[in-house]
Amino acid sequence: MTFARWALLASALGVTGSFGATLLAYPANPRVMRIGRNAAWALVLSSLFVIAAQLYAWFGVEGYSDPANLWTMLSITLWGLHWTWLATAAVAAAVVLTVATRNPRAWIFASGFSALGVAAMVPLIGHGGTHDAVILFWHRVHVFGAGTWIGSLAVVALAGRADPPALLASLRRFAPIAFTGAALIAISGAALAWIHMRPLSTFWTTDYGRVLTAKIAATLIVGALGFVNWRGPRLRVVIAEVTIAVFVVLALTAWLSGLEMPGGH
Repeated sequence: MTFARWALLASALGVTGSFGATLLAYPANPRVMRIGRNAAWALVLSSLFVIAAQLYAWFGVEGYSDPANLWTMLSITLWGLHWTWLATAAVAAAVVLTVATRNPRAWIFASGFSALGVAAMVPLIGHGGTHDAVILFWHRVHVFGAGTWIGSLAVVALAGRADPPALLASLRRFAPIAFTGAALIAISGAALAWIHMRPLSTFWTTDYGRVLTAKIAATLIVGALGFVNWRGPRLRVVIAEVTIAVFVVLALTAWLSGLEMPGGH
């Protein structure tokens, strides 16, 4: 289930990042559009992976042989309702972005609406979907901020990998997008910590707090690498920043989604 959540988050970052990459260089080039389209279809597949993992967690291997289990999950549980909304948004984004690849100037609108829709739906199947509207709002801001910063950087790096000089030149204009995403992450993360992580000792006395502390530490490392790139982009540093963010920070985030929050939230 943790791997399924990681795949979902990584795909969501790709969708949001395609919008950020388009803001960096408008109109979007074909490589950016292909990455965004593929990320949206990957989001569809990862949504199916998530429900398969949840079906296994609830009913075991034998549960797959009874369609009534799937119907029960989708029809009478809040989690199932939220998954349905997420899957619908993922399919809609995939279709819209596939059509928009034929029109680079329309892509910015298609990718923008897709990024907002994905950021709104992804938190529903995590802790954000079990709290009130204010907490859900901060979770959505957190996902959108991550996509704006790391998602955009990952898409730009993938799209420009065949031409490193052009990639580094484009990243010199990346600071406003990166700072916006980082600010959204910091503000929303601080708000959620203020709500859930009191008293302060929960950071080191609970499993959730310890994993969250590791995530914050990894995020600070990514931020330090981003600062180095802001001073002067270097290809190896860009690769390190994206790699740690996607394979460490996102993995810890996916792990957190399955842990009980302090206070039983």
